Amino acid sequence: MPEIEVFPNRAADWPPADAGPWFRSHRLLIFAGTCLLSATLGLIYNYSRPPIYQSKATLLTSAMTAIDKTSAAADIQHVAIQRQILLGQELLEKTLERLKASDQLDPQLQLTVEDIRQALRVDPVAETNLVEMVAEGTHAYTLPMLVNTWIDVYTAARAEEVENTIGATRRIVETELQGLRDRIDVARLKLDEFRRNHDITSTGREENEAAARLNGLNRSLNQASEDEVKAKARLDAVRKAIERGQTVVPQESQNSLRHLEQRAQQLRERLAELDKRFTRDYLALQPTLKAIPGQLAKLEAEIQSKRNYGRDIVLDDAEQNYEAARQTAKEIRRQLDDHKKQAAEFTSRFAEHTALKTDLEGLEKLYRETQERLVQIETSHKEKYPQVHVIERAQLSLIPISPHYTRDAFIAVIGSVLFGIFSVWLFEYLTRKQQQQQQAGITLSGIHMYGNLNPDRLDMPHYPATPIEQQETPQALESPELRELSDRDLRDLLNAANLKGKQLIALLLSGLTLDEAASLTPGRIDLSRQVIELDAGRTLPVNPYLMSLFKQSGHYPAWLADQAATPEDLAAILHYTVIDAGLSNPKEIDGDAIRHTYIVYLVRQGLRLSELEQVVGRLAPTVISSYGAYSPPRPGHGIDKIERLHPVLAIDHEVFHHHPDAE
Repeated sequence: MPEIEVFPNRAADWPPADAGPWFRSHRLLIFAGTCLLSATLGLIYNYSRPPIYQSKATLLTSAMTAIDKTSAAADIQHVAIQRQILLGQELLEKTLERLKASDQLDPQLQLTVEDIRQALRVDPVAETNLVEMVAEGTHAYTLPMLVNTWIDVYTAARAEEVENTIGATRRIVETELQGLRDRIDVARLKLDEFRRNHDITSTGREENEAAARLNGLNRSLNQASEDEVKAKARLDAVRKAIERGQTVVPQESQNSLRHLEQRAQQLRERLAELDKRFTRDYLALQPTLKAIPGQLAKLEAEIQSKRNYGRDIVLDDAEQNYEAARQTAKEIRRQLDDHKKQAAEFTSRFAEHTALKTDLEGLEKLYRETQERLVQIETSHKEKYPQVHVIERAQLSLIPISPHYTRDAFIAVIGSVLFGIFSVWLFEYLTRKQQQQQQAGITLSGIHMYGNLNPDRLDMPHYPATPIEQQETPQALESPELRELSDRDLRDLLNAANLKGKQLIALLLSGLTLDEAASLTPGRIDLSRQVIELDAGRTLPVNPYLMSLFKQSGHYPAWLADQAATPEDLAAILHYTVIDAGLSNPKEIDGDAIRHTYIVYLVRQGLRLSELEQVVGRLAPTVISSYGAYSPPRPGHGIDKIERLHPVLAIDHEVFHHHPDAE
């Protein structure tokens, strides 16, 4: 069978018949409401923040050196040390004392050292000895006074340190001088005695007898060795000349031998000339000529005789000279060997003498340098000692550095507009499914109708919607009507509490009631065993945080120092602690609420409800049963299987020991 599909005219149904004016549309109302609410809350928060002012000064500081020495141009390590000194406890305490002693400080400001430390900071200027001393806070007129007082205390401390350093340095240098004088006198006496004992007459090594004789023998040995070599060379040369047949005669015989050789040469030349002209027989007949050969032979015999005689004389002289030189060198070597032991002993003694002399000279030089240092300390320390110089003091500034109200207000408005747009989109997204269900097609006998059908156009019965408030819902489990505090609330309470408040909160988070805390006596607290003994044989352990608090008040609760406290007194202490912490709905926070928070912490770990009274004391059965809503769906554990120390006390115990001034 064919089906009939009806498509209504959407244009004819828009706008809806019941649609109102545009300014009453749901989208505009949702956008305007969320945007206005978000902008109002954001602007209230923005302009409720107090302005933060800043005041700063610039300081030049130099590294601490000896009083007569100059420091480096830029000492980064010194600047870091001075930063720690400026923020040190002692300097800040003196600054606070001087600030309170002045009449310019507002008496309503109850400043502490911790407040000053949080307000002040020191910023080093890179690669210089300059530091910026900065103070930030909400009181603009107090900040420059605080910074300038801080500077005055620091410069006074440095001036005192300079004065102390001058006196201490002078005393140290004078003591060094006296010690050096004593050591110099001892060194001089020791040196003089050593000279007398070892016959050292002069400070120069060559001027002493042993050294001088050793040097003389060395020079003589060198000369004798040279003469020996020369004599041996002379002897060898004479012998080789004789072997080669050369004429070797003494120097004084050379002229006469040369004269004879010249006469013989003349006769040979004349005889050779005659032999060319005449025969020997003819020459023998001539009385004047026949004597020439005889004369030549006689001269040659005389020349040979002189040569032999001269050769023997020269050879004998060379041999004698060589032997004499050899004996001389041998004798000098013997004497040098005999003197070496004495010279070695003298060298050792003279080395000791030189060492003593060097030590004395070093002491004398050090003494002169120390004297010069003392003179510099006494005459020119003011010019050479590096001083602290204030480059710029703190000035009053009424322009806050934060927060940036205009920028943050603009961000709040823009964020509110975006949040309004998101809210409209979210509303449309959440209601779109319901509209789609209302607009879904209805199938009747094969006829399908789609689109935005107006219910008034269909003969369909209208059923009144049942309000959500009237719909039946399963009842929630019954639980105690006490406020459970978050860990943040508990930490805020501990941070705002004094010693009494901290002890009271720690006791409540250990399972005690206000009545039990008021009835505590020193006899019930056994810190040696770390337990608290209560009535009905109940014993509770003392956690480390509570033990440290008891030690600060003499091993017993702080409220017992004046007089016995009642539960009402403890409730009052807890009440003003809640007010100081600034928690919301302070009337809902009392001792029972804190104790209830601790009980819930135990039950959520799976503690058996039957063992709950062993920790927190007697409870009505209905109250114990009501805590079953917090018990996890598993078998319960015994007391020894759960952690009884609340995590807030464990965290604050660490903070307490790391920050002893938190009180």
